[in-house]
Amino acid sequence: MLNCAHVDRQQKGAASPRSSFARYAIYYTPQPGTALAAFGRSWFGRANDGVTLQAFSDAGLSGTSFAKLAVAPGRYTGLHALFRAPFALRDGIGADAIKARLISFAARRKPVETGPLTLSRAGRFLVLRPVEARPSLDWLAAQCVASFEDFAAPPSDTERAEHASPNLSDYQRLLLESFGDPHVLSEYRFSITLTGPLDAAHLERVAQALWPVLEEICASGVTVDGLSLFGDGGGPSPMRLIGRYRLGAQT
Repeated sequence: MLNCAHVDRQQKGAASPRSSFARYAIYYTPQPGTALAAFGRSWFGRANDGVTLQAFSDAGLSGTSFAKLAVAPGRYTGLHALFRAPFALRDGIGADAIKARLISFAARRKPVETGPLTLSRAGRFLVLRPVEARPSLDWLAAQCVASFEDFAAPPSDTERAEHASPNLSDYQRLLLESFGDPHVLSEYRFSITLTGPLDAAHLERVAQALWPVLEEICASGVTVDGLSLFGDGGGPSPMRLIGRYRLGAQT
């Protein structure tokens, strides 16, 4: 079912050819060479390093118009989990400063095990999430928000609108106003997003097709062993990898 690449050209810390970006984000991306990384490259048909590959086969999904599904949102460049939503830099802060901060930040923190994962629905999206709560993942995400808040410009109206929803609680609206993302701090949940928004029927069919492929990965879980810095040019352009930095590198 999967057409996995045999050679992973994404190297640790590999730099994007672009030197500056309008916004930056901090994600977890699977370590190159792992089963999850190979799945992600095949599922999305491209990788965080921009390499385009043959995408996931539609075998077993006849009748669903699978090829036309919004499996990969336009801003996705590969498999990832969000730790710090995209943000613009404050005036006077450059790309080198945020890169240096993330390298130092990652070096002083330990890898975190997710434990077993499961396929879950997050609204109209299909995601991988830990079966049991992992406070250490939540704490790492909270630290990502706190440690980089002095780098982030106040969220713009466009950024707030991107995450706005009539279903947000009053507390989530306060988080959205402050951070440009309503799902931070106590509202954060570690999620590896697999699809764009789908209707319930398509979510079920895609989940059924993916589970045999992901069952072994989910059973063992993954190790969040690094944090990746991404950047984009603003607007609809995809996020691009700037570098992946290992957690606990100084120990």
